[in-house]
This record gives sequence, C-alpha cells and structure tokens, in this order.
Amino acid sequence: MTIPRSHNVRVEGRTVGVYEYGDPDGSPVFVFHGTPACGVGFAWADGPARERGLRLIAPDRPGVGHSERRPDWTVAEYAAQVTALADALNIESLAVCGYSGGGPYAVACAALLAQHVTACAVCAGSGQVGVWAERDDFEKTDKQMLRLARTRPWMARLILGTMALVGRISPKTAVKSFASQLSESDRKVIPTLGTPHEQIALFTKAFTHGAHGVVADYAALAQPWGLTVESIRVPTTIFHGDDDPMVPLRHSEELAKRVPDAHLVVWPGEGHLGTVTHVGEVLDALKH
Repeated sequence: MTIPRSHNVRVEGRTVGVYEYGDPDGSPVFVFHGTPACGVGFAWADGPARERGLRLIAPDRPGVGHSERRPDWTVAEYAAQVTALADALNIESLAVCGYSGGGPYAVACAALLAQHVTACAVCAGSGQVGVWAERDDFEKTDKQMLRLARTRPWMARLILGTMALVGRISPKTAVKSFASQLSESDRKVIPTLGTPHEQIALFTKAFTHGAHGVVADYAALAQPWGLTVESIRVPTTIFHGDDDPMVPLRHSEELAKRVPDAHLVVWPGEGHLGTVTHVGEVLDALKH
C-alpha cells in the first residue's frame, strides 16, 4: 500500500492539503481524518470507493499535514471551511464521513450545511466532551492530550512532536506502541495497511509543519462543539465496534439518541479499526 500524495488547494487565501481516493469522476464524499492524524490515512478505502463510483476527498485540518495554520477553531466553525473548500473544488453537493476524531466534523457539516450534504456517516466517532462525553472516557494518550491542549498547549506540542520524531526514526517502534493500545481485532488489521512506514504515515505526516495544528485539533475536540445535533435532518448512519478501547461505544449510542432518525450499526467484536474491515458497508451508506 503506497503512501498517496496530496495536492494543495487555495481556500480563502490559505493552502489546504487535500488527498483524494476512489473515482476522480465519482460522487464527492468529504472524509475527515482522526486525531492525531491527517488525510493520508484513507488509502485502504481507495479500491472500494472506485467500485462504488465515489470520489473521496480528505482534507488536512488547519495546521495539520500540508494545510496552513489558522487561529484556533471550534468544531462548528470548521464547517464553514468545508464549504469554502467545496466551493474551491466546484462541488455543490457532497456526502460526509468522519472517523474517530473526525466524526464531530462530519456531524457539524450535517447540522450546519444541510443544503449541501446528502448523507453523513460517523465511524468510531468521538463524543461531545462536556455534553455526553468526558475526557476520562478516552484512551490514556488522548485523555492527556485533550487536557493539555486546553491547559498547556506548549507541553502538548512538545510531547506530540517527540512522538512524531520517534515515528519517523523508527516506524516499527511507533507501530508497536500504537498496537499495544488496540484490541485483538485491531491488531489483525494493522498488517493489512502496508509496511510500518506506511502504517504510521497518517500520524507522522500530520506534523509536516509542526505540532500546532494537531494540538489545535485536540483543543477543538476537548470542548462542546457549538452546534445542536438534534437539528440534523440529513440521513445519518453511525458505526462503532463494541470492543473499541480508544473511543467507547457509548459515545456513538448517545449521538444516535440525539440525531433524529439516525441509524446505529454496532460491529460485534470490532475495535477502533473496524472501519477498515467494514469500509464497503460504510461507503454504501453514503450513496444517496
């Protein structure tokens, strides 16, 4: 599995790094990466997206990967940036899909861009901290970063930057450390994602221009999103494994209770990487 290259799009005077997968002429789906990660992490969805005639567009969030920094943002505020990117790409109608820390951003688009969004999928999505989720719900590293991003961002940048350096120098060590946090089913998925260098690229490439953007992303997820999920009328499917050690299933259950007519799909025995195994099912939910 080769590491894809991004292309840069000028949006409101700033550069946004964008990765694309699937059918270049297909129906557009904006896919939002997890945290800490970047748009390079969806190569496993390329073939299934082509088969379904879908064009997957994965932007790096501000300051992440190849995207220029912006002042700190909230989850709700990011939806306007998605609109601007869609305009720059001459896209009027789109579906959205968010994985893990990208889940809240897909929800924001469904809530605030209803005139453009045809369908929404949330996969192992992080819950709304301060509403139905708490920092202590998350795995140890994410819990620490969610706290430090709001209280000591300089320390969060130092820790994450060091982790990224280790990942670049010794991908095997970084993958082994990451795997230790995952479920048994997740550890079986990792070898399917290429070499250790390819497996860890979604993390290391997030720090192309430093750690500021990744920490800003954590800061946005560490507070209420700034929107009302109960207002969503876009067809929404929420996917989650019941053996996820990174983001608890309860986060998706609570989101499903709040989004009108949302469909919750629970994958028995699957962990945080269940989306890779069930990618076809996820993409089918976005064909509206």
